[in-house]
Amino acid sequence: MYSYVTYSVKLHNILMVLMEISLILELWIFFSRLIRSAGLKKIMRIGILFLMSFVLMCFFLNDHRYQIGENNHPSFLLKIPIWIFLAGMSLLIICLCLLVRNEILTCRKNISAWSVKETMDDVPCGVCVSDSWGRIVLSNKKMRELSRMLIGAVLQNYEDLKQVLDGNKSVQGVTRLSPENSVLYLPNGTVWMFQNYMLTEEEVAGYLQTVAFDVTEIYFNSEKIRMKNEKLELLNQKLKKMYEQIDESIREQETLKMKMQVHDSFGRSLLTIRRMLEGNKEPDYMKNQLEILKQSVYILSGIMQDDTEKQYEESIKHAEKLGVSVEIEGELCDEYQVALITDKAIRECITNCIRHAHGRRVYVQSHKTREGWKVCITNDGERPKEGCREGGGLSALREVVERDGGEMTTKFEPEFLLALKLPFSETEEE
Repeated sequence: MYSYVTYSVKLHNILMVLMEISLILELWIFFSRLIRSAGLKKIMRIGILFLMSFVLMCFFLNDHRYQIGENNHPSFLLKIPIWIFLAGMSLLIICLCLLVRNEILTCRKNISAWSVKETMDDVPCGVCVSDSWGRIVLSNKKMRELSRMLIGAVLQNYEDLKQVLDGNKSVQGVTRLSPENSVLYLPNGTVWMFQNYMLTEEEVAGYLQTVAFDVTEIYFNSEKIRMKNEKLELLNQKLKKMYEQIDESIREQETLKMKMQVHDSFGRSLLTIRRMLEGNKEPDYMKNQLEILKQSVYILSGIMQDDTEKQYEESIKHAEKLGVSVEIEGELCDEYQVALITDKAIRECITNCIRHAHGRRVYVQSHKTREGWKVCITNDGERPKEGCREGGGLSALREVVERDGGEMTTKFEPEFLLALKLPFSETEEE
C-alpha cells in the first residue's frame, strides 16, 4: 500500500493545496466567532482545529522535502496510507464549508457590533453618541460628513459641535435659521435640524445622543406656504375693502332706484289727478289715484296713513298681489311711531321673502310687554346660505329702530328671524 512519502509529487501538491484551503476557512471561522462573541468553547474548538491543521501542514511539507531529497530529517508519515489523508482532507473541507455557511446565516440573524455600525451608516440622518465628558463613543457616516462642514474636521469631541449648534461659534457658509431650535442652513444648500436626547436606559445612562434630520424639503415648502399666505392676506384685505365698497355702492344704487320709482309714481299720480280735474273724471277713479299718491308720500317721507289698521291692510294686500300671504299672531300696535316701524319691518320681510327666500308665507308675532312691544317676523322660504348678513334694507330699518330707542336682532341660522323690541312712545305711556 502506498504511503504519503512514496507517492507522487503531484499528489503532494494537491494535498497541500487542500490543506491551505482548510487553514483559510478555519481562520475565517475563528475571526467570525471572535467578532460576534460566539462563546469561549466555540472559539477554542476552532482554534485548536486550526493549530492541528497547521501542524499537519508542517508534516506534509517535511515529508515532501524528504521525498525530493532536500531534507535530512526522518519522515513522520512514512507508514500512513495515502487514502487516509485524501479521505480526511475531503471530509475536513466539507465540514468547514458547512461551518462557514452556518456562520454566515448566524451573522445575518444575530445583531452584532458590526451590524449595528453598518445599520447606523446606512440611515439617512446623522447620529452620534457622546459620554458625559463629551467624548464621541459612536458616530455614523452622515454625522461625520456634517461635522466636516460645521467644524471643519472629524468629530471627536461633542463640545466642538455644541458651540456651533448653540450659536456661540460662527462658521462661514453656515446660517442659523431658528433662534430657538438648532436648525442650520449648510454650505451645500441643505437644511438640517439637530436634536439632543439624554439616554435613560440602565446600560447607557449618562450618554447623550445627537440626531440630525434633513428638513430641506420641509423648510423650503414652509417658506413657499408662508409667502403664499402673506399674498393671500393682502388679497383678503383688498377683497374686504372691495366688499365694503360694493355694499355701499349697492345700497346707494338700491336707494336711488327706489327713489326713481317712487318719483315716477308720484309724478304720474299728480299728472293723472291734474288731467282728472281738467276732464271732470269720476270720483272713484280719482280716489284710487289719491291712494297711490299717499303710498308714494309714505315711502318718501315715512308718514303713515291716519288709520294704522288700514295701513297694515294695505301692506297685506300688497303682499297678496305679489303671491305672499301674511299671517299675524297677536295684537299689532296702533300707536303711530311703533306702527310705522312695524309696518316698515313687515314690508321689508315681505320683499326679502320674495327675492331671497322664495317663500309663500310671512309669519308675524306681535305682543305687548312691560317695556314696550316685541315683534318677531319669519317666513317659510329657503334657509339662508352660510355667511348671509344684513343687506341695505335691513340696515336702513336698523337705523330707524335704534334711532327711536328700540333694539333689532337678526338671525340667519337655522332660519331667518327678525326680532324688534320697540319702546312705548310718550303718548302711549301716559
